[in-house]
Amino acid sequence: MTIKSTGSFLLIWMSIIVALVLSIMKLPASLSDYLPNYACLVVLVWVVAIPSRVNVFTGWITGLCMDFLLGTTLGIHALAFSFMVWMIRTQFDSIKYYSLPELSIVVGTVIFIGQFVLFWGEHLFGVVTVDYNIFWSALSSSICWPIIYVFLMSLYHLISPKKEDE
Repeated sequence: MTIKSTGSFLLIWMSIIVALVLSIMKLPASLSDYLPNYACLVVLVWVVAIPSRVNVFTGWITGLCMDFLLGTTLGIHALAFSFMVWMIRTQFDSIKYYSLPELSIVVGTVIFIGQFVLFWGEHLFGVVTVDYNIFWSALSSSICWPIIYVFLMSLYHLISPKKEDE
C-alpha cells in the first residue's frame, strides 16, 4: 500500500468515525427528527467518489457500529446501510457524472428508502414506533449532501491529488 492510498484509507475511516460521533449527539427533541443521517451520507459520498475502496461491507460495518452506538436491534442499521450502498453501486452506473443537484435527489431518495428499511426492520422485531418524522431526515440529508460531498472531496484531493482509485 502506498502512502497516498494509506492516506485515503485513513481519511475514509476517520470521516466515518466523525460521522458516527455526529450521529449520536444529543440535541433537543424538536431538532432530532430533522438531523441528517451523517454516517450514511459519508459512506455514500465515498461510494460515489471511490467505489473501488468502499463497498457493501463498509456500509455493513458502519451500520453495525450505528447499532452498537444507538443500542438498537443488532443488524438493523447494518442491513439498511448495506442496502443503500448496494443500491448506489448497482443501480447507478454513471452516478459520479451526475451534477450535485441530481446527486442530492438520488441520495435523498436512497436514504428515504433506507429509512423505510429501518422502519420495516424495527417493525419485524416488534419495536413498533409509528413515528413518521424519521422521514424528515432524508430531506435534510438531501439538503446537506452538496456541502458534505464538496468538503470530503476537497479533503480527498488534498491527500490524494492523483486519481489513482478510479
